[in-house]
Amino acid sequence: MVGRKRFPARAFPRIQATFFAIGCLVLAAGLVPTLLALNCAPPPAVEPDDVRSIEDFVRCVNARLAGNPNATSADTVQCLPPKCTITLTMSNISAQPACFTGECQMPRVLLTCPGPPLFMPSYLLCPSDEGSERIEIGEAVDVDGNMRMADIHIVPGPFMAIDETAVISTNDSKGCNSNGLTCHVSHGPQQYSEPIDPFDGSEGSNGNPDCIIATDRCDQAAIQEEKGCFPTNDDPRVVRPQSLSKVCECIREGNDDPQHELSMEDRGPLVEALCDALEGYQSSRGACAVVGCPAASGPECDDLLAPCDPETGAPLDVASGYHCQAVEEDLFQCVADCPCRGWDLLGGGKFLVNTAVSMVRLELDGLVPTPDPGSFTDADGVTGELEAFNYLTRTLVQAVSFSSLEATQTGADFSASGTGTALVNGVPTNIAFTATQTGTVATFEVQDADTSAVLAGGTGEDNRAAFQLTVTP
Repeated sequence: MVGRKRFPARAFPRIQATFFAIGCLVLAAGLVPTLLALNCAPPPAVEPDDVRSIEDFVRCVNARLAGNPNATSADTVQCLPPKCTITLTMSNISAQPACFTGECQMPRVLLTCPGPPLFMPSYLLCPSDEGSERIEIGEAVDVDGNMRMADIHIVPGPFMAIDETAVISTNDSKGCNSNGLTCHVSHGPQQYSEPIDPFDGSEGSNGNPDCIIATDRCDQAAIQEEKGCFPTNDDPRVVRPQSLSKVCECIREGNDDPQHELSMEDRGPLVEALCDALEGYQSSRGACAVVGCPAASGPECDDLLAPCDPETGAPLDVASGYHCQAVEEDLFQCVADCPCRGWDLLGGGKFLVNTAVSMVRLELDGLVPTPDPGSFTDADGVTGELEAFNYLTRTLVQAVSFSSLEATQTGADFSASGTGTALVNGVPTNIAFTATQTGTVATFEVQDADTSAVLAGGTGEDNRAAFQLTVTP
């Protein structure tokens, strides 16, 4: 399609800010007296939902933290834009290396926020000298995701306004690309930073998928069992899958225990506040929060596979987190790379193993980022109820929380499996369960996850048991 090149509307505020800054510098130098009419007040504040650039983020933080006598990096989380995915990595190959404090995993928190342009801040939960006080930010400048970068420090205490020009790395002024082991590779004459894919474990890459303990990215998966993460003689760490909420829970318990290593750290309260703020963001405004879900549909577009503007469908020359995709034959729409879908799993009834009877009721739901409605894994937002009673063994299972659910679906047939914590005859127990529906046949089983003992379930009795899995298109 040939036509005039559209200039992204969101680029104009940055251009205006640049001319504003140049004008004020000229005025300050006394070079052009006629500029006296120029208003050189601080740039206007930016609302969190409108943050798209490093400058936007800084202006939001400056406005919201002004006058705060006890500011920390946790207070900046309120300025993250909506719909960001969160990935937790225990990698130590970084200027923000993850660590262990006692038995607590203290990961680096990587956010990917759809734009345009793609916006990529990161925080560190390790209570190191300056790590937990830093926010590192990348902002895409081209379709390949190469970034201009910023390094922001929030020293705990009375808030000092951030100079947006001082925190941005210009021509690698902050050394973002200077060390191939822990930093980025320089790109182009302006020395933009090439992005690091934390899921890329190929030789020469700084990523390591064995270090990813959690993610809500729809195109990637975290580890599902304990893994060696850089298992070398000097760093033989083994990491385990763990959600952000569980990381925060360990941090809170560590700070409450006077014998725990974390409670002896000066930054223990800081990382707890930061983790709590990030957990709150994920549940209320993140990639699959009710108010933040990127829809699985969008405006029509013409340039298949090109980055696009989610408001207009127009092609963009910068990575945006949205691409022009074929949603039906001959229908192209600008759709999020990680669209969010709601799911519901309902059903139960009477299940038999030989003559042993179990009664089951299952009602679960969640929101999950996935490009494929027929296959998904939800590890962050599973809610609902599970009740099962085995009449032969007099075992009552009442699930009180859920940590994951995986499902595959073909038409009305599906298979789902999940994990959680239940009261088994009143005793807190880790459980694993499966539910399937194939034609008119339903099966269900719940096990003690630690001993593999079957607690309840079986094959559904004819016309007395069924399940249904519904996924938003």
